[in-house]
Amino acid sequence: MISRYVRFLFSLAITAILLSGCAKPKRNAIGSFNVVYTFVDRSEIDILKEPIEIALAREIQTPQKELLFRVIFSEQNDFENATRYHIVLITASIKSNGDWGHYIRNNLSSEALEGVEEGELNIFIRKDVWAKKQIFIIVTARSVHELRAYLLINGEGIFTLVNNFCNEHVGNWLFDEFMGKSEKLDFTEKIIRTYGFAIRIPRMFDWEKGLSKNRFLWLRAIDPERWVFVYWEPLNLLHFGSPSLIWLANTRDSLCAIYYEGDQVVRNKLVYERKTIAGLPAINYRGMWKNRQKNIGGPMFGYIVDDIKHNRRYILDGAVFAPGARKEPYLRHCEIIMNTFNPDGQGFMDSLEILSLKKGKSILF
Repeated sequence: MISRYVRFLFSLAITAILLSGCAKPKRNAIGSFNVVYTFVDRSEIDILKEPIEIALAREIQTPQKELLFRVIFSEQNDFENATRYHIVLITASIKSNGDWGHYIRNNLSSEALEGVEEGELNIFIRKDVWAKKQIFIIVTARSVHELRAYLLINGEGIFTLVNNFCNEHVGNWLFDEFMGKSEKLDFTEKIIRTYGFAIRIPRMFDWEKGLSKNRFLWLRAIDPERWVFVYWEPLNLLHFGSPSLIWLANTRDSLCAIYYEGDQVVRNKLVYERKTIAGLPAINYRGMWKNRQKNIGGPMFGYIVDDIKHNRRYILDGAVFAPGARKEPYLRHCEIIMNTFNPDGQGFMDSLEILSLKKGKSILF
């Protein structure tokens, strides 16, 4: 049976080409990649506001409340200004008598509108409509109640679409050359040689600590502080795909006692979901860390990854300490770095070699 998420992605593949747009000279979009400028007709907002926020405005655990995406519900006269930014969302039923129902009817192709009327198509996307590095999304349905149901059922797919867009462009910034500094390919090469796995290292991160004999690698950036570590231990096949959060907390605490001056997991804050990374089954967790002696703490994000081929269970862990600053952008840096992880360093070399050739560097194996 095809999952709802697979159907959602298939729908995207079809409907992305059905949304009309016009070509104009474009500048780069501005502002934060985690702000979603959202337009909903006044007659429908009471019904649609909640499912939109459930899909996108997900709270992350930090000392203060922060959201992965900030949904800004805007008025019609804000639209021209919103088109300068990275993420624009219009949500209305095609029968709405408001401005955005009218906009959707006038801007979707006849083929797209027919698909909506038949209940087969709901989401339409275009990139770089008014500016570069931008995504424009329309979500619609035959009625406002059908639209609400669609948003609730497909919220995870909509979130993944927006989150992947954000990660792609923030990742490009992380790994591109900036002010004479660039991605540290020499470190990645050394990691592949000494650890067997691969992970990309942006210009502002350094290899802080770690030896292959200890099965531990620590990458760190400052101003503000954020860090990523990779740890592995032999995989017990009896426990494949089912690591416990107690094991995670105990293992992380023991590593932090050695390398992080005693940071500890706040155990009642740990949450998780099942995902994949590098094509492998993984547990994706979020939570908080604290240091009792220093009376400090912050957010953490990571993966537990089971790699049968190499008989390893990995912890990929990222954390942030940024007093007085928003934590979400820096925690996203950690997430993007971890998402470059590949347990097969030798297999990673082909893509690394292509990357290095593009950057005018050589691989020294």
